[in-house]
Amino acid sequence: MRFSLLILALTSLLGVLAKQPTAHYRDLPTLRKQDELEKAWVQKRYELIPSILKKYGYDAWILSMREYAEDTAFRALVSSTTTFSARRRTLFMFHTDPSVPSPFHYVELKEELWEALNETLHKVDPKKIAVNIDEDMAFSDGLHTGEGRLLLSKLGPYADRVSSERGIGVETVAARVGGEEQLSMYKLMMENVWAMVQEGFSERAVEVGKTTAEDLEWWFRDVMRWRFGTGTWFPPTVNIYRSPAEPSAEEDPYMRPGDLLHVDIGITAMGMNTDTQHLGYILRHNETSPPASLIKGLHDANKLQDFVRKQMVPGRTGDEVFAKVSADMEKAGLKGRIYSHPIGDYGHSAGAIIGMANNQGPISGGGQNKVLENYWTSVELAGVTYIPEWGIEQAFELEEDVYWDEKTKTFEWVFGQQTEIHLVKPKYSHKKHSWLTLAAGKLGWEVVKWQ
Repeated sequence: MRFSLLILALTSLLGVLAKQPTAHYRDLPTLRKQDELEKAWVQKRYELIPSILKKYGYDAWILSMREYAEDTAFRALVSSTTTFSARRRTLFMFHTDPSVPSPFHYVELKEELWEALNETLHKVDPKKIAVNIDEDMAFSDGLHTGEGRLLLSKLGPYADRVSSERGIGVETVAARVGGEEQLSMYKLMMENVWAMVQEGFSERAVEVGKTTAEDLEWWFRDVMRWRFGTGTWFPPTVNIYRSPAEPSAEEDPYMRPGDLLHVDIGITAMGMNTDTQHLGYILRHNETSPPASLIKGLHDANKLQDFVRKQMVPGRTGDEVFAKVSADMEKAGLKGRIYSHPIGDYGHSAGAIIGMANNQGPISGGGQNKVLENYWTSVELAGVTYIPEWGIEQAFELEEDVYWDEKTKTFEWVFGQQTEIHLVKPKYSHKKHSWLTLAAGKLGWEVVKWQ
């Protein structure tokens, strides 16, 4: 019995101390292969849509758009590798009649498009037709006003059967339909992000006293473009946090020992987006790790991440998840802000929104969306921990993407969870000025920067 308890204790201890994964740069498939993969995933989404229509009691769903005035669901219906926008007038109609090919897809500006649509409508004879009009949800509000007027004028007797349904657009965009193949590509992308942050938050990219946050932001952009050839859906943001007793990052923008670094970064490839926030620290002279208070701040934020992941139960609304996470935080005596969001075809994608940075409460529209099994979420939040060395409460902003695992029936980290702060290890000289070296331990940067 004692031996079993000892093994259990050691296992628990090892779990707590387990190192976060080490990432390496990985090559993505050729663009030709990426397009092949995307088109296969799009086809699977086409096959899923009729079941979504039936779920909401609809027989057909029409999306009509023009070049550069695309419906917000458009990205979910094409390969982003080779299709950058709609052409002329682009029309999709998905339906539930298995005897007629779905979707009906037509690209044309001439009257023949409407004739072909009505011919298909006559075959399918849908009793309820959905269009994307919604006041709260962008993914269900893609039908432009002028296009909508024209569409209704061309539907004849079917115009009276048209109404809007938020859930169809949301679930279509939210669905991750590519199975293990799509997930493996997403993991590849995420590992590249981790590898990029590991290198960026190190002495290989940061030169103490010379590198600014803006320098590092552009470094990340160049690595994305030239190292593994991806785009991004937002410019990387790097922040510098330090003790109020030192000059602020606005007053002195150059990175210095003792700085806590933060990055918010994501990449785009194969119609998928990632979103990651990590923390780094620049070691002071004779330090081998960050101060214990900063490590505690990271681990407090890790607990909040685990609360979110645990409470993301399929079928719960985003608001329900937020309420349960808030209760977990209060019970644990932890402080922070929760603002997690779905991710996929868009960086801020369709699905259940769990809090917002500027609204720690119920969210109109997205907060009522339900957690789904076949989608991904960015667990984004900020733990707040008191740092005695700084005399202030500091936000520890973290973000990791999760996916639904059919085996564990839980949301799992796509690549991993940051449980250790990335370290920048400046190269200090010990050959000269030994009195400065001794003083550096107490005075930190103001002395060390001149060595």
